[in-house]
Amino acid sequence: MDKKSPNSQAQGQRPSPPPSYGNPPDLTKAFDNLNLTENNPLPTPSQCIAHLKLLESFFQLRKYVGTNDGLFGLKNDFATTQAPTDSNEKLIKIREKRWAVYVTKAAMRFQTWWQTCIQPASQMLQQTAIGSASTTAFGPVPPLKCTTDNLPPLDVLMVWHAYMLNPRDFLEDCLRYGKMNFWSTSIPWEAINACIDNESFAYTPTNAATQLFENKTGLAWDSLHDPPNMTLKCPHCRTNKSCPWTTCTASYNWTGEEGTGFADPKFHLSCSCGAIIDHDTLRVQKFRRDIQLLLKNDVSMPGTILNTDGLLEKTSNDRHSVARGEDFPNRLIKLGLHTSLLELTDASRSSLVSVNDIRSEIQRALADRKFIRKVNGNNTLLRPEKIAIRRMMSRYWDNSSAFSLDLVGAVIRQGSFIEKMHSIDWIHSPAATSTMSRLITKYQRYFGILGAHPKQVAVPTLDIDLAWHTHQLSAKAYYNYSIAQTAVFIDHDDKIEESKLSTAFEWTSKTYQKMYNQVYSECTCWYCEAVRESHTSSISRLFKSSKDPVAMDLQNLHSSPDVSNPNKTPHISAHNAIKPKDDPSTTTSSRYKAQQLERNYQKACQRSRKEGRTPPVREDFVYSSAWGYPMYMNMYMPYYALGLARRGIAVKALVGAELLLERARVALVLGDRQVVVVVEEEVGVAGDVVVEVVEGVGVGVEIECDWEKLGWVGV
Repeated sequence: MDKKSPNSQAQGQRPSPPPSYGNPPDLTKAFDNLNLTENNPLPTPSQCIAHLKLLESFFQLRKYVGTNDGLFGLKNDFATTQAPTDSNEKLIKIREKRWAVYVTKAAMRFQTWWQTCIQPASQMLQQTAIGSASTTAFGPVPPLKCTTDNLPPLDVLMVWHAYMLNPRDFLEDCLRYGKMNFWSTSIPWEAINACIDNESFAYTPTNAATQLFENKTGLAWDSLHDPPNMTLKCPHCRTNKSCPWTTCTASYNWTGEEGTGFADPKFHLSCSCGAIIDHDTLRVQKFRRDIQLLLKNDVSMPGTILNTDGLLEKTSNDRHSVARGEDFPNRLIKLGLHTSLLELTDASRSSLVSVNDIRSEIQRALADRKFIRKVNGNNTLLRPEKIAIRRMMSRYWDNSSAFSLDLVGAVIRQGSFIEKMHSIDWIHSPAATSTMSRLITKYQRYFGILGAHPKQVAVPTLDIDLAWHTHQLSAKAYYNYSIAQTAVFIDHDDKIEESKLSTAFEWTSKTYQKMYNQVYSECTCWYCEAVRESHTSSISRLFKSSKDPVAMDLQNLHSSPDVSNPNKTPHISAHNAIKPKDDPSTTTSSRYKAQQLERNYQKACQRSRKEGRTPPVREDFVYSSAWGYPMYMNMYMPYYALGLARRGIAVKALVGAELLLERARVALVLGDRQVVVVVEEEVGVAGDVVVEVVEGVGVGVEIECDWEKLGWVGV
């Protein structure tokens, strides 16, 4: 294989003839001669490519585990035992269940590795040391030396990777546990790259790494060779108890949700002492241990170290200082609340206490003005203090691990991003290096937007997210860059309501184009085309010259071979999108936004036809084969949840009407009148719409109609 770069040819020498059809292009060319030095303020193209290799290894691991028939007692034939008609959907759930159990094991194995192989550089951070830690913790702390001889197994590496992609939680835990040497250690790209095969993406470290891990942790290198059950201590009698990872191993009425193993939602274990152990029991005991650390060793409660900007500030002599409002929960517990909380969480008294009970006890204390005056010097609670209480409690919801977040959920959430990187397949592109350079530039510009507009929410696209993720895997460099550019330690796991996310994406797209005179999203799905239309149509009318950068970007974008395949383009990155609860104001806002989006989509379609292009197809699902079986994945399209089901009639277009799709409703708008059709079944749009418009019906008002005669079902 020729490893010379295309630019190594002597000047003036005639180029070599093109390869014959019998010699396919080298798809691993991008992996040659990667420069993976770690002392870089920004991610490099080589690091991004190495990251893509690692993500592909994770993808292959997930595929292997999910399709391993019988793994953890979960058999494929469970899918056909009861209801053969929905066997395909059930088979996918079985494969997802295998992966969920595997990831639960991986998170426990990571915790063991963290405790045995990552030795702390100092003792746990005490409250009295926070002032000095603000200057010493971020100093020249020597990072750990990671080589091919001490890398962990792939499942543990996967959890480490997901952990670092929650940068504030990762920083706070390293501070609290005295492991700033680990925080200063970047993901060891050079060692990892050397262990991943360029063609199969198999991860194979050295025998020395295997022996080191097994000797230190007492675990098998391969998770599947560990004992079938896990061991935990009863919080009451402190004896070791063995429990299965899952009990969803019977074919009868299989759902994957009814099991009582440790990796099941309804984990339940009875001890011979009479205690009942479940997930809530373990969360409550984690809270109790943290209170005891606070009282005995002056170690701050989780969630009370960094301020709302993600920074570590010096302590103040003023106990009501806004700068140390995050310390409020510690003061609250130390100055009296610890008595009732320790009594409440005493496992010898009751094992039926939940985190909800802890929250109720804290709320009772917050309502006691006399007690708050004792803690604060007055009976007023400031906003940072209220936030600090919520942040502390967030460390215990659905999380019994030693860490600030549930690492199982962190890994699972990364699954969609990993799948998208696999689908886009930049890793096999001959232009991978130049693509990485381009997206790093775009990432720098994205941070320029964040710095220039500190009060706005900016939403990244998938290409920006790849550079962003890669940067976060060098935690110290990312921290320094984030502070320098924005004066805030930017987190990456903030949740945002999807209607606000869509508004923010539209704003980001418009702002990027205004600041840099280039198109923001390089995706051509109907949603991205509609968003782009909202702020490019006027520019297109004003600038007809082919030299206009935006016009040239659009022309190149629409001539791409992947123009009709949104699964191959960098769509809006929406892992932080959440569905809001039913709220009249939210619904009204969503409906208005949906109308705007629909109008812009229709304009984009008209523009496409005028320019001789095929209009963007409105779909909310993209094809996937993550489990080796055809399936469809949700693609982020706000306000677009349900379509219409049609049965046996000719479909006509309703002239002047606009089709609105918003969650469980379909609305037809004709002028200022709107008819709302409630559809119960999730299906695709089957064409234009014909419906009887009732005079005088107001916007958002539901009406009764003989929809069956019109051919609509599910109403």
